[in-house]
Amino acid sequence: MDTEISNVIKLIFPEGIPESWTVNPDFYAYLSKLGGYTVEQMSKEPERLSEEKAAVLSQTQELSFSNYKTFIRTAECSREIFQQFNRAEGSLDALVGRVPELTARCEEFARASSEIKIARRLNTLTLTRNTQLLQVLEIPQLMETCIREGHYEEALQLAAYVRRLAGKHGDIPIVATIVSEVDSAWWALLHQLIAALRTDLQLPR
Repeated sequence: MDTEISNVIKLIFPEGIPESWTVNPDFYAYLSKLGGYTVEQMSKEPERLSEEKAAVLSQTQELSFSNYKTFIRTAECSREIFQQFNRAEGSLDALVGRVPELTARCEEFARASSEIKIARRLNTLTLTRNTQLLQVLEIPQLMETCIREGHYEEALQLAAYVRRLAGKHGDIPIVATIVSEVDSAWWALLHQLIAALRTDLQLPR
């Protein structure tokens, strides 16, 4: 700090100055300006400062009166914006709180969609193989017809086909049911053949 300015500060403010003034460049600029004043200018400075203060106060009041609507509107806008921020913050908190539920529902939807997709594929496959499925379902009835009409060779071929089918798809419930029904017919055929062997057979001449 300049010695001249330091002396002026001690002269005007013998008890010292506030800490905030020491870092204010305008304060030091004003002190430098005072250092260049004459005695007459220095004696008039308090009056000039009072007049300047009064002028500034008057301008401030005039500005307030002429723009009070703007100030009020600005205050209302600030309050409205603050309230909107509060509402937005509350909505955001609520949204964040529901994220776990939303995640769980999305996962549930994904699982349901996957199950529906699998079921649709099975339905499509069932429709494309409808004729074959009907033929397989009719095997027990067809075998009973063959046995009843004495077409034993065809009945044996059907039984052999069902056994091969059981070896590949025996874990499917409907296939297991067909195998069970064909086995029952097979045993009936076997008993019928044994009974026929016990009777007198006519040899061809």
